[in-house]
Amino acid sequence: MTLEKLLSDWRISPLLENGSLEYPQEAAPRRLYNVMRWSLVASIAAVFVLLLWSQVPEMHYLGQRRGTSAASPVSLRPNRDGDLCAAYLGLSRLRGGISVILTADPGDFSGTPEAQHILANLKDQVVKPRDETVCGGVYFGSLLTQDVLVITTGIGPTAAGLCVQELLTSCGPSITEMIYFGTSGWSPQLGGVLNPPDCSQANPNRKTTRVGDVCISPVSVNWVCKKSTWTLQSEGFPNQCFRPQETAGPNASALYGDCLFANDNLDGNLALSDALIVAARSARGRAALPMRSELVSELEERYWGLMSKGTGLTYPPIAREDKPLVWDYTQCAEVDGQFFFTGAPWEIKARDYASQAIATALGFGKPGSGARNAISPQEVIAVSAMEGVGVAEALEKYHRLKTTTRRIPYTNVRTLSNWIHQPVGKKGEGQWEIFQEVPEDYVNGYAYAIATGSVTVLSLYQQRCLSIEALGRLEQDPVQRVALAASPGSQPGQHGLELGGLALWVRDGPTKAMVSTERPEATAPTVKKSGWASPPPARVTAGAASGGAGGKAGSGVQSRCSFHVKYP
Repeated sequence: MTLEKLLSDWRISPLLENGSLEYPQEAAPRRLYNVMRWSLVASIAAVFVLLLWSQVPEMHYLGQRRGTSAASPVSLRPNRDGDLCAAYLGLSRLRGGISVILTADPGDFSGTPEAQHILANLKDQVVKPRDETVCGGVYFGSLLTQDVLVITTGIGPTAAGLCVQELLTSCGPSITEMIYFGTSGWSPQLGGVLNPPDCSQANPNRKTTRVGDVCISPVSVNWVCKKSTWTLQSEGFPNQCFRPQETAGPNASALYGDCLFANDNLDGNLALSDALIVAARSARGRAALPMRSELVSELEERYWGLMSKGTGLTYPPIAREDKPLVWDYTQCAEVDGQFFFTGAPWEIKARDYASQAIATALGFGKPGSGARNAISPQEVIAVSAMEGVGVAEALEKYHRLKTTTRRIPYTNVRTLSNWIHQPVGKKGEGQWEIFQEVPEDYVNGYAYAIATGSVTVLSLYQQRCLSIEALGRLEQDPVQRVALAASPGSQPGQHGLELGGLALWVRDGPTKAMVSTERPEATAPTVKKSGWASPPPARVTAGAASGGAGGKAGSGVQSRCSFHVKYP
């Protein structure tokens, strides 16, 4: 029966007569039967097509490569977590879990994008269109054979938090870990230069920090979480050796919300941190670090030369060939705020916050107790940045959701681009002043710090790549197995501290484990050699840092597991 024949049997009565639909009475049963039969067939066919569509991701998620426009997915809800993440990234499907590397500055501030060297080693890139994300950049690809998502969040804790929230909503179950990498301002020394109330002399410990040094720590605290007055904050001025006072600090969450991020998913976070520390302190990791440029060395020589004249102390000589040091979460913590501060009193207060956060994380103080005597500010470095607290808060709230099935390990990799106070000099008994200002360099120091941080992060992925090649499975690597075992949740004692020196620090406190060490790298965990640890380090040429695979591996392995960082 044709559609025309069916319609010809129907006639529409004028609405003015009775407003009804009429048809020949003798044909009604047969016509109604046919209509119902074909309607049922059409409904079954539609349901079949929809089911097929939802089960085959390739039918509605089209992968987009760099330089092409992204196709919008159809408005069907994917039936798997991986499908949702694949749709967000513009992929047909995900092969498995993805590692996430986050950076802040796209190059607006220093002229060098913080993700520049990571992206240079990221192969087969898929780029999410800028107008489809609140993040500053979303890049998916293969980093040393591993699926990695490189993100530019934008500068500041708000931008970082919003970007991470978007990632967690779309890809949370698919994310295996998060590493936030960026530049930062640091305390000039372990324990600072000045430590009131004893202002008789400067800190004599000689454990100075240098441009390009690396801090690896999952701990962060919000610098602006304080209740104070102008009088309390400035009562010691103009003396540079005083501690700004406050009536409430970061622990007063009832005043301003969560400000100290130290305990969420601690086991998984420390496991990831330990893996990075081992990679960065390994022979291969250190060999891949680039040499400082002459401009950076000249800046350091001027800064520490003036500091020596002002304090009357002798500091370690500045040598271009010296490798940056890797400081760990027992020594440094991120102190965040959208406030580019410079001044010894603020550096002193920042170390107060850093020591409190480290103590909270490692069990020397309870959250909210305000206890700071277990870890002294004279034993830590304050790392001034912005984004860590934004990322940490987004993750902490995500982990609290009952729909979250797996916690995501997270840590910060921060590199020293500048110091957070000028050289100081003794003016009189207990009185200190700025000795002489050194112009801040937001180009050369930042460029070197970005290079050393990039090598630190890339060294971890290189070790994993070599582990996969040499051992067949990542789970067979003793160090990586610890991180993987801890990542699904928080099982006590699974964060890798039992591997060596850091365990002593947590168990016995800083006195027994650290007083005899002259260099920070001496506290590195003692681990068994594995597939990635045995080959000799790569040979580095001037002008670039290369992470070669080395060893007895074939040329294919060397190519797959090698990276290159071009500096300067």
